[in-house]
Amino acid sequence: MDICNTSEIKAAALRRLTDAGQAKRIAAIYAGVTLGLSALVTILGLVLEAMMSGATGLGGMGRRTILSSVQSMLPWVVGLITMCVELGYQAAMLRVARGQYASPQTLRLGFDRFWVLLRCILLEGVILFAIAFGGIYIATMLFMLTPFSGRVMEVLSPVLEDVTLLSPEMVLDEALYDQLMQAMIPAFVMCAIVVAAAAIPVLYRLRMARFVIIDKPGIGALAALRESRKMMRGNCLRLVKLDISLWPYYIGCVFASLLCYGDVLLPMMGVRFPWSDTVSYYLFFALYLAVQFAVYYFLRNQAEVAYSIAYDSIRPKEPKTEGVALGSIFGN
Repeated sequence: MDICNTSEIKAAALRRLTDAGQAKRIAAIYAGVTLGLSALVTILGLVLEAMMSGATGLGGMGRRTILSSVQSMLPWVVGLITMCVELGYQAAMLRVARGQYASPQTLRLGFDRFWVLLRCILLEGVILFAIAFGGIYIATMLFMLTPFSGRVMEVLSPVLEDVTLLSPEMVLDEALYDQLMQAMIPAFVMCAIVVAAAAIPVLYRLRMARFVIIDKPGIGALAALRESRKMMRGNCLRLVKLDISLWPYYIGCVFASLLCYGDVLLPMMGVRFPWSDTVSYYLFFALYLAVQFAVYYFLRNQAEVAYSIAYDSIRPKEPKTEGVALGSIFGN
């Protein structure tokens, strides 16, 4: 199937989902696990906060330290579990895209590939960090060559006059800090543009790495990233077109995310609630969970199956021996 034909890919995804009896169940389990873990972290964070507040005095210092460490580690542990479940969900949708049987047991695949998946994510993080660092450096140099930098120097001039070798600290009062932030807005915009222009193409080249890890059990993280880069050569804009065609899913995710921060966004627009900030936080968090679950259950399956079909359309076809495809655990 041609990745350029987004309508054909989406139609094929709907047909495969219709034939896959377990797809909705897998989506419900995936959404329940990931969002349930998110809710669990929030609730446990509240409980640990209350326990730390109760551990007062010098006698409770050790207990507060332990509880604080547990509170800090919880998001990392949940993030690793979610990472594995995510890969298992993608594997299940890849099976659906190929017309093969998929069951909730497929969600465990990510735990089997934990180390290679973790190394892949860490490598991606290192690559993106390097791109961000380089982009910010280039944008800063460009900013210094523009007239906008003159405004920053005007704001800082009174403070720099008081800086000496004996007193090197630069003290900014609140009003001067606000002026500096206003003057730095063009620099922030330039940094965002340069980093995005450099990072987005790289992110698209690495988009198929997870599918490669699913398809090739013995592959390493670096090799998976390399395979993804080869597959995406000349296909990045085509995948962008597929992303745009799946806009209902992404709009739903954005709407759910905005709901999650509704307790902050609505007061900024002048909306006031007749209850406490704590009640507002958990009310909007509950709404976020409900909407995000609906988005995952009704929309994400089609998006993931469509991406799986796109992956199959661009991956190198492997030679067959006696009717069995080599290297792929799911066949061709």
